[in-house]
Amino acid sequence: MSRYENLLAAKQQTIRVLAIACAIPTLLALLLGIGWITAPSRITLHYPPDLSGGAVQGMADIPKANIYSFTYYIFQQLNRWPTNGEEDYFERIHTLRNYLTPACFEDRLEDYRIKHDIKRVLSHRERAVWEIPGRGFSQDRVQQTSHSSWIVSLDLHVLETYRGEAIKDRLINYPVSVVRYEVDPELNPWGLALDCLAGVPRTIDVAEAAP
Repeated sequence: MSRYENLLAAKQQTIRVLAIACAIPTLLALLLGIGWITAPSRITLHYPPDLSGGAVQGMADIPKANIYSFTYYIFQQLNRWPTNGEEDYFERIHTLRNYLTPACFEDRLEDYRIKHDIKRVLSHRERAVWEIPGRGFSQDRVQQTSHSSWIVSLDLHVLETYRGEAIKDRLINYPVSVVRYEVDPELNPWGLALDCLAGVPRTIDVAEAAP
């Protein structure tokens, strides 16, 4: 091989090395750019409901009002049997499965089994729960027990009827356990889940519930 051919081969080898050296940072920059652009779509920010006075919110922080709203909504839906508890309760447990921890999901299935198979109290039973007026959200109703868990105190009016006749009409306090649950944002955008009850529900006296 002539000296000229050796120089030409060396030059081509140098060009290939430089091309690879340029391609690697270009590819890295492209990947970083894609990550920078798509990152906001994968970040969940929880805004407090009242921004009139401004708010300083960390990316991982969840305002107590949001935790309370989530807990009340899911708990209310879980306890809403519009026509027949025998069918409605079972359907609600499975519909809300992504908003329950696995342990809570199994706990509710066991509760359904006891009510359906042993006590036989679900047939044609209707159930609804709602907030007692004047006893909704306040800061002290959400107790943070760790970085990723809370206990929410719900004061609810519980009404159950059987074929149109009221058989249960009570005011009850439910301590509900809630945990951070960022498992599947597509199915649970809240990133929270009920972990069932944190204690025994307590009956509220009518005098106690008065404003």
